[in-house]
Amino acid sequence: MTRIWQIRACFVFFILLWPIFCAPVLAGGMIRDSELEAGFEKLSNKMAQAAGIAEGISIRIIIDPSYNAFVAGGRTVYLHSGLLLKARSAEEILGVIAHEIGHLASGHVPLRSEAAQEAGLATALATLAAAAAAAAGSPDAALGLAIGGVDSGKRAYLKTSRRDESIADEWALRLLDKAGISSFGLADVMRRLSAQNALPESRQSVYYSSHPGASERMATFNDHLAQKEEQDRALPPEDMRLMQRLVIKLAAYVHAPRQTLRSPMELSWPRSKSDPGPMPTEPDIALYERAIANYQYGDLAAARTAIEELVARHPSDAWYLEFAGDIYLSSARPEQAISYYQSALDKRPDDPLISLSLGRALIALNQRDQLAQAVTALETTLKTEPDWGFAKRQLAIAYGRLGKLSHADILLGEEAMARGDRERAIFLARRVLARQDITPSLRSRASDILLSLEVPLIVQ
Repeated sequence: MTRIWQIRACFVFFILLWPIFCAPVLAGGMIRDSELEAGFEKLSNKMAQAAGIAEGISIRIIIDPSYNAFVAGGRTVYLHSGLLLKARSAEEILGVIAHEIGHLASGHVPLRSEAAQEAGLATALATLAAAAAAAAGSPDAALGLAIGGVDSGKRAYLKTSRRDESIADEWALRLLDKAGISSFGLADVMRRLSAQNALPESRQSVYYSSHPGASERMATFNDHLAQKEEQDRALPPEDMRLMQRLVIKLAAYVHAPRQTLRSPMELSWPRSKSDPGPMPTEPDIALYERAIANYQYGDLAAARTAIEELVARHPSDAWYLEFAGDIYLSSARPEQAISYYQSALDKRPDDPLISLSLGRALIALNQRDQLAQAVTALETTLKTEPDWGFAKRQLAIAYGRLGKLSHADILLGEEAMARGDRERAIFLARRVLARQDITPSLRSRASDILLSLEVPLIVQ
């Protein structure tokens, strides 16, 4: 019951503040890629620290062409792929993230949850959350699916107040200053939002409708930009290169592969406010983009050639090693995939997404010793991602092939419950409880499933 209510509460938080293949994992409209998440988190770390979020923020990317970002409680910032691919500068992306961190730091999400309950909307929103979770298997995926299901009327009713937006703006400017990042990117967003005021509502962007008061808030940004220290502030070259790599990688997955191979993405971002000249795409990033596009297109030989060249140039790059593993796993060569994944984990120990990929490659070998290693790798994933249904299913496969059927059944039961498949969850929980040799832990987990679904514990 606890997890169900957490999913529901998480969705309520999201909707009140505004409005996941193989590599990377897609589920419920959300892309789960270790490099993308870790990269944006690294670039945002100074701002999170300045906001008092000592453990940092988490970044999740929703595959949606609209320009939008939101927070949903906790310490997670959700970014639409449309925002990242349409941004006109690296500073713009960081400015939007700073604004979202401002909402987290201000505690706006819980306050809006209370407002929704007072308005009698909590039940309707929880129903939408359950429907979204039924098609996914984790709170993250539930959010990803739910985004497109909110009609414009609900967005208009639930949009954030101008006061909250102004507070988040003040936080954003303060956080950008402390991190040494210019606010010209965020000011440019606000300027474009202000221009939408004259458009019919049907043509206004989601970001505009969910971030009211842009015109009135422009004065704050103009005053800030007028300060002399804003004029020549530029991101360090390594941060610009990282941002470029992340956005181009995302584009290679989102865009049609033939389009990417024909016309690789070129970012026209200025190096800084005082240096409007665009930063050219580095050769390694361009080769990485082609490798991903060939992988997406199904030309695995070309993808292998490109990634092996990158690995040879950068043998310590965990992400190149991880992607090499993805290509070899898709090429039905799990032995080579395992080697690359293990090398990637040497660089990033306990990374949940790389551990998941390693577990899948070990399962593909279908040998008892490797299956035991797969269990270890997948349990590592679930320590960090305890609600991820896809990871639970992979671990269940490993346990099933090892003959540990009760372990497999309980995982599949928990996955079914998260997906909203009540009948299957009850069936699997009761099948576990019907066995005489189960451990107390398994018995407790099976009982928890039935209790959360308000089903009697008596085994029929």
